Amino acid sequence: MTIHHCTIPNTAGRRLQPDTSTAITTILVDTEATAHRYGWDQQPVLFGLFDHSTAQGNAAIEVDPTIIGPDLWAEPDPHRPGMNVPPPVLLHRLARDLTSPAASRWLDHWLHERGRTCVGIGLVFEAWAAPHRPGYRYGDLANAPVGQKREIRVVAAVDTDLGLHRITRVRDVDTPRVDRWAQLPAGSRHRRVVTGLDRLVRLARNH
Repeated sequence: MTIHHCTIPNTAGRRLQPDTSTAITTILVDTEATAHRYGWDQQPVLFGLFDHSTAQGNAAIEVDPTIIGPDLWAEPDPHRPGMNVPPPVLLHRLARDLTSPAASRWLDHWLHERGRTCVGIGLVFEAWAAPHRPGYRYGDLANAPVGQKREIRVVAAVDTDLGLHRITRVRDVDTPRVDRWAQLPAGSRHRRVVTGLDRLVRLARNH
């Protein structure tokens, strides 16, 4: 996946400005469109979102997928022969591993490379979705009738204000859905991808 840029006005202060938050959503839409051109059945891609000064005195949103290599997602699952460890599990494992002293030093260098500033962490991934039936509990999707399941591509990112940006495209649908929340929705605590991204963003905010 290539690195994308989106130019925004240069702003100061710790909290994200509205233009920055809007630019994050815009670049995520572009990221999903790029993933769509690659087609379906692709591995997840974890990336950082950065706001850094340019020679013209502006700031630019950059999508950088170099935080990890693709091999992370190819770990065989010992409990499910022939399948890999689910991406949410690997995402939380990464967040844990990045707290070690050596990994923390590497993370600090990566986050501030060329003087840039991290404004979020995101993930492109594919999943199955289905309507929540009455009495739904986390994990029930695995038992949903086949006719109710839909394959989706999601580009989700948590920004450094702990807001959630999400682009969702159902397979064989031309237009993705775009959602943005200023704070993590209450139901996000049941979504391990979101909580994993939240852990990574909190690490980034401490560097």
